[in-house]
Amino acid sequence: MSVIHKFNGSDGSWDWEGVTRLSYGPERPGVTVRRFISRRDKSNHLEVRYFELEPGAVSNFEAHNYEHAVLVLRGHGTVHLDGEDYPIQFGDAIFVDNDSIHQFRAAADDTLGFMCAVLDKELRVSVHGEQHLQMYE
Repeated sequence: MSVIHKFNGSDGSWDWEGVTRLSYGPERPGVTVRRFISRRDKSNHLEVRYFELEPGAVSNFEAHNYEHAVLVLRGHGTVHLDGEDYPIQFGDAIFVDNDSIHQFRAAADDTLGFMCAVLDKELRVSVHGEQHLQMYE
């Protein structure tokens, strides 16, 4: 069954019907995620998420054994990829290869929002083996 999550953001908020905003918790203040397409929506092959980083906030500094595609939809900041920092802004598309060390950072004066698409977790395991996550300091 196909699903549509209608955009209902207003006054600068980015929200969609039926999509819960989840905090990344105290270790990542100012970072939230919304999972659009997933097994909850009967998808068997992919997961699409929207991450939002408040000004100055950072995502995990990590690497894992699966690739993902990112599209910046809001704001600007930087992405750290394999030892290099790159400026990013609205409209930029980023491919993060499997096992690439990466981290997203919102600019000090702007919220950074981006979509991230990955294979469904079960498919990631069947293609790449059990998921591993390496966190870096």
